[in-house]
Amino acid sequence: MSLRMKFMSGFAALAMVSGAMFVTTALTAPDAAAQSAARVTVNAAIKAGKIGETAAGYLETVSGASLSSAERGAMNEINIGRKSHYTKLAETQGVSIEVVAAITGEKLIAKAPSGSKIMTTAGRWMTK
Repeated sequence: MSLRMKFMSGFAALAMVSGAMFVTTALTAPDAAAQSAARVTVNAAIKAGKIGETAAGYLETVSGASLSSAERGAMNEINIGRKSHYTKLAETQGVSIEVVAAITGEKLIAKAPSGSKIMTTAGRWMTK
């Protein structure tokens, strides 16, 4: 193969990879923006005491709180993302999704800011 052919083949491969990276970025960018908007909405609801972290690794509506449709949708979106992430981790670690979710739930509760609502493993809401 001539030097010119090697160069052209390498250039074509680089263009394909760059194009794939652009398509991947373009396809995932709206999802990242949506997750960011959902996070802002959920963080405000957490600060207001309407949503809390649970020992099961998911967000949940605090007993007695009323969520707007935007807050409920944002919470559900984040929980769906978490379940997807937990599923991937569980598959790579060879454990159940529930185990991954519970371990993550413990970590999220530990990182929750003081004053936020958390649900214990007994199913009771408390203020951290």
